[in-house]
Amino acid sequence: MQSQPLRLLVGVLLACAAASGIPAASSQAPLVPAEDTVRLYRAPEVVVTGSRNPSVADYTPVRVEVFPRPAGAVEALTVAEVLEESAGVLQQYRVRSGIQLMGLEPAYTLVLLNGQPLTGRVAGVLDLRRIPLGNVERIEIVKGPMSSLYGSAALGGVVNILTPRPHNGWEGQLQLQHTTRAGSELHARLGYGNHQLSGLLYGFVHHADPFEVVQDTLSFPYAGIMASALQASAWWHPLPLWELRLDGRLFQSRTRGAFAESFGGQLAVNEGAFQQREWSAAATLAWTSRRARLQVGAFGNQYQELYDWVVPQNGSTRDDFRQRLGRFWAQYDLLWNIRYRFTAGAELLLEDVLGTRYPEQPFVRTVAAFTQWEGTPYEWLSYALSLRWDGTSAYGGHWNPKAAFLLRPWGNRAVQFRFSFGTGFRAPDFRQLFVRFTNRLQGAGYALLGARQLGLELEPERSRAGDASVLLLLDDCLRLAPWAREWTLEVRLFANWVRNLIEPFYVGRQDGLDIYSYRNLARIATRGVEVTLRGIVELPGRWQLQARAAYQFLDAVDLDVLDAIAAGTAGTQDPTTGRFQPLRRSDYGGLWGRSRHSLAGLLQLHYLPTGTALSLRLQHRSRFGDEALDRNGIAVLSPPRRVLDRPEEYVAGFWNLSGWLVQQWRFPPTVLWLSVGVRNALNVLRPRFLPHLVGRQWFITGTLQWSTTAR
Repeated sequence: MQSQPLRLLVGVLLACAAASGIPAASSQAPLVPAEDTVRLYRAPEVVVTGSRNPSVADYTPVRVEVFPRPAGAVEALTVAEVLEESAGVLQQYRVRSGIQLMGLEPAYTLVLLNGQPLTGRVAGVLDLRRIPLGNVERIEIVKGPMSSLYGSAALGGVVNILTPRPHNGWEGQLQLQHTTRAGSELHARLGYGNHQLSGLLYGFVHHADPFEVVQDTLSFPYAGIMASALQASAWWHPLPLWELRLDGRLFQSRTRGAFAESFGGQLAVNEGAFQQREWSAAATLAWTSRRARLQVGAFGNQYQELYDWVVPQNGSTRDDFRQRLGRFWAQYDLLWNIRYRFTAGAELLLEDVLGTRYPEQPFVRTVAAFTQWEGTPYEWLSYALSLRWDGTSAYGGHWNPKAAFLLRPWGNRAVQFRFSFGTGFRAPDFRQLFVRFTNRLQGAGYALLGARQLGLELEPERSRAGDASVLLLLDDCLRLAPWAREWTLEVRLFANWVRNLIEPFYVGRQDGLDIYSYRNLARIATRGVEVTLRGIVELPGRWQLQARAAYQFLDAVDLDVLDAIAAGTAGTQDPTTGRFQPLRRSDYGGLWGRSRHSLAGLLQLHYLPTGTALSLRLQHRSRFGDEALDRNGIAVLSPPRRVLDRPEEYVAGFWNLSGWLVQQWRFPPTVLWLSVGVRNALNVLRPRFLPHLVGRQWFITGTLQWSTTAR
């Protein structure tokens, strides 16, 4: 039975071969798609993240997933929820709302906004709620190490959030949304564009009252929040070959009231106010000729957090944190001929942190250089070879290469094989090196010290990774009926091996507090399979059904634990007999916080004459282990490990179903959308382990969009 999916895939591949024919390969085949292929789709999809250059998605060897944001009302509230439509992308359930890619922690995913890095990670997690969805045009995801182009923090992949650029003429959008237990949001956007000058201004306000969730007689408070954001972008062509782009962003939020927090399995409640403030500014100057492009840019960012506690933390009722980043970069691209492109670039990064947790005000300087060679020697073969060197004042220099290949066996788009191999690295962050923090909450008191506070040194985390995928355009392969179109099936295999993993460890107890720090210990591996199916069905009466389903199987393990199991040294003592009970491989559940199975699905039924759409969004996550539920203590002594090995150490899996109805009205040049729906319709409620699921939530959204064109 296990061979049935493989046989099915092989059968589809053979059908594709028969339908496409096997023409003789020609070394003189053109680089551009064939004319009949161009006619099949309205426009080719262009991506920028995989190669740091605009590339047609079907012809780039680096696999890039694209998630456009619908123009009208949507159910998702955060960027993380949009990303969960991708196979294996899961929210990390901590104080911050981060994402987990391929079983790797949020700290291993680099998050960019228009190609610029976002700062302000807490416990390695970047809070994606700081990026309002109202000004997002699309999101690009590259899974797998991208340190060969982007450096540190891209060990597991890159998420690039892209904002819109105005078309010719004026355009604007106003959106108001209210969600129970999430508050109200207002988004406003105004843009203008012509052949020489374009500009965009966006504003956002969010307000939510505090509330409590009660489960099993325990009360979990959620603080109220007031947040606002302002973003502005401008594009200017002073000369025909030159373009200047300017970007600015402001964000601030204030949270007040009681909130729950946990560390090491201990749960406690504090009360007070929490503020976030962030600003960033970027300038990019680009010169483009027929065959070459030169870009130079500067970027500055400051992120600040300010806490006012009721219970003193770190010896005070106030705690502040501020991180600053300066980035200066240059990139040169040259089309060697129609088949080859050369890229070379350099970066200078200046970073520091200040605040009560960092009395020494540490500073890190990074100098980097990268290069890439892309080629399409034959119509059936494309490749990209990239290499980057990063040298920092904190941990020295490191090289990271990557190779990616795209094979089109019959010289067309119907079947696409992609392979990539590369290395990644992640530098120790300021927290792991320099932090000095004390939490004195009753029941959850601890102290956290950076490694250098104890005289310890940390090495960067390193990874080796490979993936292979096949993308089938089923319309071409299977000669589907006219009412079934744009159907694609993709199967992807991936594997990541990470060493020098930086982990918190227990140092000892002093002054009534548990002391923790960081050290390089673990070696982990994450391996799995992703399957994605999507397409459109044209139904009678001008109805249309759009479907998308994504599934991931994940095997994420600690290699040190596997070695201890093989050696017979992993296990615990029976509390009644005192006898040693060895850990069996079949009982080992893998890394904490990883689900073996995850599924995301989206169904949208459209009635085209009236602009009515009914959408259903389904997410499933199988059970996952939580270290707070561990009951049998250390199972591996060297290095010390708590191991997922008992059924009671799992958080039960869940299904999350959402549905919404959208009605569109057109009054040219204005379009109006009204949407009503429900999130978490099955009322999943586990606030201790799934804090983002606060029960059933009803929402209503209104969107007004208008535009004039001067073409």
